[in-house]
Amino acid sequence: MKQYRGFTLIELVILLSIIGIMAVTAMVSGSPKGIIRLHAACQKLSTDLRYMQQMAMSEQVRFGISFNTANESYFGYRGTTATKATDPQTQGNLDVNFASLGEFKEIGIASTNLSGNIIEFDSAGIPYGGNGVALSSQGVVMLTDGTNSKTVRIEAETGKVSIQ
Repeated sequence: MKQYRGFTLIELVILLSIIGIMAVTAMVSGSPKGIIRLHAACQKLSTDLRYMQQMAMSEQVRFGISFNTANESYFGYRGTTATKATDPQTQGNLDVNFASLGEFKEIGIASTNLSGNIIEFDSAGIPYGGNGVALSSQGVVMLTDGTNSKTVRIEAETGKVSIQ
């Protein structure tokens, strides 16, 4: 009697199922993390910009954000950069350092086109650069994860914040 060597249909189906599960797991845990972190960092920045604009309009005092591209950080301030703004979530100073925050690991501030790397909002919500002059064109802050980049844009005249 001849003996056949090989796999049964059930064994092949189980093997293909295991390979499929491993492939899906590898795709989910792979590359999208950086893009998700990058988008979350852009959301955080845009929320902080909108908060500074709302605070300026409600308190009738200039509020702004100062960016430090070398340290991958920014902070919010009230009136002058010497007076830190309060973070509504933590009730501490509005200081964000991407390098030290676990959820924004590997995210950096690549560049800004803002004068003095500062954006301020006046009592009407109009955005100004660090030189005290109202923005004449879009303000741009570019964030990166080393591979991908996204920009947070602040419209001149209106201060509307968007992510691209």
